[in-house]
Amino acid sequence: MIRSPHVPGASLRTSDLVALRETAREHFHPWQSRDWPGVVLVADFRPSMLSGQLRAFRSVAAAEALALIGWRVVQDGGWVALLALGASAPVVVPAGRGQPGMREIVTGLVAAHETAEAMALAGCFDDPPLVPGLGALEALALPGAALVIASGFEVPGQGLAARVETLSRAHLLRLLHVIDGPDGDPHPACGLLTLDANLPPEQAAPYLGRALRRAALSG
Repeated sequence: MIRSPHVPGASLRTSDLVALRETAREHFHPWQSRDWPGVVLVADFRPSMLSGQLRAFRSVAAAEALALIGWRVVQDGGWVALLALGASAPVVVPAGRGQPGMREIVTGLVAAHETAEAMALAGCFDDPPLVPGLGALEALALPGAALVIASGFEVPGQGLAARVETLSRAHLLRLLHVIDGPDGDPHPACGLLTLDANLPPEQAAPYLGRALRRAALSG
């Protein structure tokens, strides 16, 4: 399931996520900013996400995609917050703006992923259910916030569809189903956008921009 830590594609590095700022600026074209005054980024780093066959673990691809979105939002003047879920306590970063706010998000992503790696290396391979972890969004998601959840949606727990419906009524919700290869099957209750973990950030950025705009137009 997991290789040794700090192997390219298996671990997150602060410098790599900070560098995505330029990738977002060059390749992630903005949508209507009034629809995204701020965003809560939700990263699934549970054990099942620490796997990948080619370019990167799905957890790494999820973090990259969320970082691209976060950098684009702060470049457009919005705020960002983070909820990172794993096999241990969640990592929460309150809302912040600009480069300082996004650097706090990057720090939170890297710290949460390092904890997830350590727990997997210690033999923790079972996913806790996803739904209970999403409960932290109630305190984190400010009025008007958009939510982006990047996950494989394994072990959802009871009531995921109902939870998603509730969140979508209160917020602009986008679900990013991270798969390992183009033939992955999206979760039947969750797939709005699908991202192949083997897509490098410079290709993922324009894809995400197009997909998010399509999703916004469709509701």
